[in-house]
Amino acid sequence: MDTSNAIDSQFSKKLAPSRGRPSPVRIDSVSQEIIHCRSHLEEPLRSAFDHHFKKSGKLLRANLALRAAQASDLKSQSCIRWAASVELLHNASLVHDDVCDDDSDRRGITSVSEMYGREIAICLGDAMIALSSLLLAQDFALQHTLTAHNLAILKLSAGQAAEFSTLSYPTWAAYEKLVEGKTTPLISLPLLGLNPIGQNSSESRLITQYFSDTSIAFQIMNDIQNIDQGKQLASPASDLRELRPNAVIAKFYEGLPDLEKKLFTRSKSGKKFAENDTRLNFWWEQILLSDSLATTRQLLGDKLSRSQRIFSALSNKNKDILQPFDHWLRKSYTNLSSQ
Repeated sequence: MDTSNAIDSQFSKKLAPSRGRPSPVRIDSVSQEIIHCRSHLEEPLRSAFDHHFKKSGKLLRANLALRAAQASDLKSQSCIRWAASVELLHNASLVHDDVCDDDSDRRGITSVSEMYGREIAICLGDAMIALSSLLLAQDFALQHTLTAHNLAILKLSAGQAAEFSTLSYPTWAAYEKLVEGKTTPLISLPLLGLNPIGQNSSESRLITQYFSDTSIAFQIMNDIQNIDQGKQLASPASDLRELRPNAVIAKFYEGLPDLEKKLFTRSKSGKKFAENDTRLNFWWEQILLSDSLATTRQLLGDKLSRSQRIFSALSNKNKDILQPFDHWLRKSYTNLSSQ
């Protein structure tokens, strides 16, 4: 399951500094800090690192971290390091995710796993985690964030492992838990990691719930796009072909009688459908005939509605930090709904 594909590719514009807090810090400085980290690497990890960052992605988490750090009145260099640390940690998860999912592409180019091999990809992901921690450890103003940083890694690792801990396809409840485990720790870290002492405050709980809802909504939109793309190509969606967790398929699977659930699970050959497996087309037709896509769209709307209510209850400071992300998410939903 990948939370960084088609639907969120629109988030490529640089976010402005927090309102009322003009700052010389630009997101470009974060990218430069990340590239500077390559000096700590030896070959072949350095080459693999360079290859991965040929495409930097949206820098969504880096933008959130930069805005949060600026709102906390950190010095410019500390803001840059915080954002770079969060973004490195996210990219480490992507490299490891490609190994787990056997993905050959990432951001439109060959994945590190495909280009350099699974073993080097695993080592590069580990090295990125170390680089992320090193940025925090070397900055006195950020050393207090290391606990939250490491807890995020633990939660992320548990979420990743959960996806591969069962041979059955996830039900809707299991799907939500998987997405939350793999996405929420790193999307909430930019804000909550800067204030670990207040993790149990009512505001922090609201932020955690906001990111839980938006993370799931974020992934549902990707999943709906995957199904829609399959419909446009008149071919089974790639998530079904590779039997990856997908909101629409999870809703379809949950509604099957127990016997058909077993038949669906037995259609697997390893983690994917076997080549030319006629059962793939059968299940694809059944999904299209069901109401699972319409139901999933309704659940997506419900998630976004609840997150909007939570957003309205946040402090002005956190609203200001989150506003560009929240606006982009709802614009993406509007665009998806109009298709």
